[in-house]
Amino acid sequence: MVPRRPSRRGFTLIELLVVIAIIAILIGLLLPAVQKVREAASRTKCANNMKQLALAIHAFHDATGSLPTYNGIFPAAGTNTTQAGNTHAVYGSWFVHIMPYVEQDNVYRMIADEVQQFSNTGGTVTTPGGPLISPAVPATWVPPPILVAPAVPATFLQYVGSQQLVPTSTTTGNGYVVITYSMQWVPPRNPDPGTGTAAVFDFSGSTLNPAVAAVYGAPGAPVNGNVGIWNPTTREITYPVLRCDSDLSMGGREPQAQGGRVYVTNGGRWGATNYLANYNALSSSQNPALGYAAPPRSLMSITDGLANTILFGEGYAWCENRGRTALLAWHTNNTVNTANGVHNFGLTYSLSANQIQVTGGTPVTLSNTNGFPNPSYSPDLNFLFQVRPLPLTAASCPAGRECCNTLTGQTGHQAMNVAFADGSVRPVSPSVSTTTWRAAMLPTDGEVLGSDL
Repeated sequence: MVPRRPSRRGFTLIELLVVIAIIAILIGLLLPAVQKVREAASRTKCANNMKQLALAIHAFHDATGSLPTYNGIFPAAGTNTTQAGNTHAVYGSWFVHIMPYVEQDNVYRMIADEVQQFSNTGGTVTTPGGPLISPAVPATWVPPPILVAPAVPATFLQYVGSQQLVPTSTTTGNGYVVITYSMQWVPPRNPDPGTGTAAVFDFSGSTLNPAVAAVYGAPGAPVNGNVGIWNPTTREITYPVLRCDSDLSMGGREPQAQGGRVYVTNGGRWGATNYLANYNALSSSQNPALGYAAPPRSLMSITDGLANTILFGEGYAWCENRGRTALLAWHTNNTVNTANGVHNFGLTYSLSANQIQVTGGTPVTLSNTNGFPNPSYSPDLNFLFQVRPLPLTAASCPAGRECCNTLTGQTGHQAMNVAFADGSVRPVSPSVSTTTWRAAMLPTDGEVLGSDL
């Protein structure tokens, strides 16, 4: 007789639920620790990037005797750092000038070679090429497509009134008010909105013969486009040393900010930066007439001490529908899909008759398109940084939440990483006083840093 095997009792449903509940509790306890470790690693990585940038600034200073230009040509032509000062000097942000010191000499040489051959203009460059060997052949449809419906031209509103200066007030999620005055048309007017339609073709019976590019002898094809930092291939290069993974605007929710680039979907991609240079530290003049075009200073002129002066802060790459580009620290116009100002770390963008009011301060009238230094020009332009604001515009900012604004810097950490002019990197608590922050932002004001920094 075969002995009977003892029955094997499995887990009951209650036992399984208890085990699952225990596992869930353990995961819940472990997840915050994992997130803290991940954030600590990210904060360290971002701080190391800032350390590299600060050391590159010092290497640049050792080689040239000067800090890099905040935005413009280097060296300055007297007090002129705009393209007009030297049309064959490299023009761009402070980062462009220190590229050889952050292992980007090849990109810098590409920019410099184009500038020396053509110019540093932000406009389109047109130059003749070598002899034409074979002409270009455009793409063609064979046989031609059939016209189904012709185009109907659009008509537009025809204004026949006059213009007047009209103020507009906008409050952002960070508690500041910008009052912008603009010329607007006023009635009477003749509304004729109209609608237009494009021509409709039937391509079903046609075959596309692709285009054939022209062939030129030496020195090659003619140039008809942007060069230097505006070259479409150059301007979209990304730089790991300018990336901070804690930037909430690069998390995939904003189509215009992806993969370390901004203006991604509008046909004008630019490499982005998460690090903003303090205009006051780099520039030798706080004269609003010069603004972004002020020539650079030397480290020796920072009389408050290198360890007491902020050199870099952090910032979201995409903020208020504007991108912070690596190769331009100050956008003077809207050419090639960039927006005015936008880095705004120590320098506030301004237009004629604009007013900016920070919470608790009085309105300050700004009237220079080169930007107004802050907080040196007025204590009421003392913008503190933001800690983990939502990367949304004021119009889409949820009630009671803080959203990104381009008039200051932002950090995705719990405290702002800041690089000082001596090369040290320290976190700054969001509870720092405006007095201490002002003293750290200004290199020659003689103020002593408070104990909260």
